[in-house]
Amino acid sequence: MRDNTDTRIVAAFAMTHTPGLGNQTGLAQPETLRRILDGFDIVRRQIEAARPDVIVAFVNDHFDMYTLHAMPGMAIALGDTHWGPTEATQDWIGMPRAPRSGHAALAWDIYRGAVEDGFELFRSESAELVHNVLMPAKYLWPGVSIPVVPIFLNCFAPPLPTWRRAYELGASVRNVLDRRPERIALMASGGLSHWPPITVDEDALDDPLMQRVQRWQILGAAALRDDPGLPLAILQREAAMAASGRELVNAEWDRNILQKLAVGDRDFLLSLTHETVRAQAGPGGAEMLMWTALMGAMRDAQADIVTYETVPEWMGGVGVLSYARSLGRA
Repeated sequence: MRDNTDTRIVAAFAMTHTPGLGNQTGLAQPETLRRILDGFDIVRRQIEAARPDVIVAFVNDHFDMYTLHAMPGMAIALGDTHWGPTEATQDWIGMPRAPRSGHAALAWDIYRGAVEDGFELFRSESAELVHNVLMPAKYLWPGVSIPVVPIFLNCFAPPLPTWRRAYELGASVRNVLDRRPERIALMASGGLSHWPPITVDEDALDDPLMQRVQRWQILGAAALRDDPGLPLAILQREAAMAASGRELVNAEWDRNILQKLAVGDRDFLLSLTHETVRAQAGPGGAEMLMWTALMGAMRDAQADIVTYETVPEWMGGVGVLSYARSLGRA
């Protein structure tokens, strides 16, 4: 393991981007919500003290940019300006749609370096940012405009990138960052175990809502123009699932993978298969690919589990991981 203290990386962290953190905070138990917000506040203060010039974010898209018509395994947005949230998500995220700063010079350097390392990243210009970036922004750097370079991993449309490939992408990105002059923060968002109402190619579509969801996954925003009630229908389905009494949080799995990430257990992460993760953590479990990419970028450094809480009302667990101690900034 290489030392992570002599570097331009000034912060590194990961958090869950559950939609419940938008306009559904009132559904969580008050003490649970307090502990989550306390955890966020710890990392918020770390970011504030680190004063990053830019955040490199390992995230996934939720069919807001990439659809089944053109679904890259991995992608990077190169522009100096991104946008978000989408019109369909701004109400429940609790942010107005607005331009969001990017960092083209750094993005292009990462892009070139990744291609040289054998990653044929799909390239976009302006990104559509939703809860993948904006939920962390809302809680971890509120009121501060920090440019973001989003790097996307496909988590929903099989075949997905392997866990090893995600880790190696993070390592490739880090090689570029070590030669840059900026003060850089690294972020991953997504996960943990959760069962969102989405469909994949092999699923039987005997559910009318899933038929509508599949059309959205194929057509993206065009489907929402024809079916504007779909986002509300999905939220209503999620509320019904949460109230059903079904086990929609695998806390044991969540705690185990957080612990493996915290100790930098590369062998464990790289041995995962998407079949076992989907069975144990639902289709949303694949979002831990981004945390694995972050671990690769941090060269298996030790991390602290800042907080973990199960929130059945949000159909998932909420976790926060920070590498501040390994960076000498705890």
